[in-house]
Amino acid sequence: RRPRVDTPFKMPSLKMGVKMPSLFLALLASAAAAPATKGRPRATEPPSPPATPPKIRYVVTEEKQTNVATTKGGARAPACPLGDVCTTGPCLITDGGSCATSPDFPNLYPTDEGCTIYGLPPVGLDVIAFDVEDYYDCPDHLTVNGVKYCGTSGPAGVVPSDGTMTWVSDDGVTVSGWKVCWAAPSPSLPPPLPPPSLPPLAPCPLGDVCTTGPCLITDGGSCATSPDFPNLYPTDEGCTIYGLPPVG
Repeated sequence: RRPRVDTPFKMPSLKMGVKMPSLFLALLASAAAAPATKGRPRATEPPSPPATPPKIRYVVTEEKQTNVATTKGGARAPACPLGDVCTTGPCLITDGGSCATSPDFPNLYPTDEGCTIYGLPPVGLDVIAFDVEDYYDCPDHLTVNGVKYCGTSGPAGVVPSDGTMTWVSDDGVTVSGWKVCWAAPSPSLPPPLPPPSLPPLAPCPLGDVCTTGPCLITDGGSCATSPDFPNLYPTDEGCTIYGLPPVG
């Protein structure tokens, strides 16, 4: 046998007049148009599904009502050891629960402080002392019924409609502050008792004229005297002489 000789394949040159198969030309054109990439092409990852929002669980609890209040920020206000009036901050309740003062009164009150006094009775306020920084728009002020008080004019006679007053100081000037009191509303008085019934009139042993007290009927029933006459009559005494005839 003749030995087999492998000869390398040579790409035929594209000469004019040589017709190439259309499929082969299409493959060459697509290969030339494709961009060159380095390395292994990365597979396209499928889009991740949208995140599911977490479920919110609401728990409702019961809370017993106690002698506390809730401030604007939701904090628990302290109990009122001196009665129905108390404060949520550094203001002081004094005089057995019938007055309140600014912090450190009568010394200078501190800066950047505030408190709310609540549980005030519906009576007019009595301003004992009031000296608060007096400046535009009252940066330091005591508020009652939505009105700011500063300077030396406090809420004298004002009835706190919501039972509260609020104190605020800024970071500026401080002075001696204030003391405001209130009187507890007077309890309703019971109805007056009916007048006591008069005791029955005593009989008249000397005739038709007699007396209910220590006065004396004399002269056989025709005269009457004060007690102990003609001596000094006693104090805190009284009598009624009745049955007198219609004569002068």
